[in-house]
Amino acid sequence: MIRKFRRSDLDAILRIEKQAFPKSPYSSFTFLYYAVACSNTFLVYEDERKNSNKIAAYIIFYPEGQGHIVSIAVHPVYRRRGIGTELVGEVLKRTKGKASVEVRESNEIAKEFYTHLGFSLRTIIPNYYGDENALVMILL
Repeated sequence: MIRKFRRSDLDAILRIEKQAFPKSPYSSFTFLYYAVACSNTFLVYEDERKNSNKIAAYIIFYPEGQGHIVSIAVHPVYRRRGIGTELVGEVLKRTKGKASVEVRESNEIAKEFYTHLGFSLRTIIPNYYGDENALVMILL
């Protein structure tokens, strides 16, 4: 089930974040900021199977303009099940099929994921991540 982020989800989101982005995980403060700034577009995917009720993934995006994905991560146990695709699909529903995202140049998995969804390289932002360039990928 996809639903809006709740404050009680924060610990689970932080665990997912640290596993997904060990080089530069967002802090609890950052997530709480986005909980306000993107109150309707900070979404979680909750595993609804009996006795589970676990947060499997999250996505944060700005729907304005062409839509901008701020961050997405899926817990390692839930990867390769279509959850990330489903979350990006929710973004595309709300942004009329348009979106952009920054990806670390070295993140082959993310580049493959977005390319598979139809995103293409728009530009490169040098040193966006401090030590690494960002690829700006778009879907129009």
